[in-house]
Amino acid sequence: MRLFVTIPVVLRALLSVGRVRYVLGTLTLLIAVVASSQEAAKPRLPLVDPFTQDPVLRPIFDGMRSRGLEPLNIHRTIGHAPELYKAFAGLAIALRFSGVTPRVDRELMILRTTQLKEGEYEFAHHKRIGLTCGLTEAQIDSLPSWRRTSVFNERQRAILGYAEKMVQAADVDDATFAAMQRLFSSQEIIELTMTSGFYVGIAQFSRALRIEMDKTPTTYANC
Repeated sequence: MRLFVTIPVVLRALLSVGRVRYVLGTLTLLIAVVASSQEAAKPRLPLVDPFTQDPVLRPIFDGMRSRGLEPLNIHRTIGHAPELYKAFAGLAIALRFSGVTPRVDRELMILRTTQLKEGEYEFAHHKRIGLTCGLTEAQIDSLPSWRRTSVFNERQRAILGYAEKMVQAADVDDATFAAMQRLFSSQEIIELTMTSGFYVGIAQFSRALRIEMDKTPTTYANC
């Protein structure tokens, strides 16, 4: 008996094979993309032992534990250069806890700076800190569109405008700086400018070395 296969049947069969190949090709591509992103997300340097015996790092890390803290991934990464870490920690503490600028203003500057520089590691940590310092969820969520919202006061809007000019522009224009001078003292301007500049560098640092988010909650999230 001869079998007759009509043209429509053949076409349907070919289309079915084509669909299968398309689906398989798409799945293969997705698997490759996921694998590539996972590979890209791996930290580029190992973390320093949190119980290191290094004479510079050990007293600093022990001091953290005495206050109920643990060295974060960024600390354990910079710790590969102990003297630099010591200087980094000193400046970070001074920027956050010394001076006259209210902490809520400094945290706002840190958040907008790290957001603009795509520093996800620092932004995530300082979002928690900012909330304990007095910022609201609505304010943090509105940072990308702050010019079109009413959730920020005059001082905060001046900080956000200043942050954007420092991070995105070649220079800070006179009008932006005049707004800062009208609302902040010279010391506050220095503190806020140093804070933004410092966190521009830290955001780039954490991205370049692909520092992973810390897996456990931390009491660093206190103002």
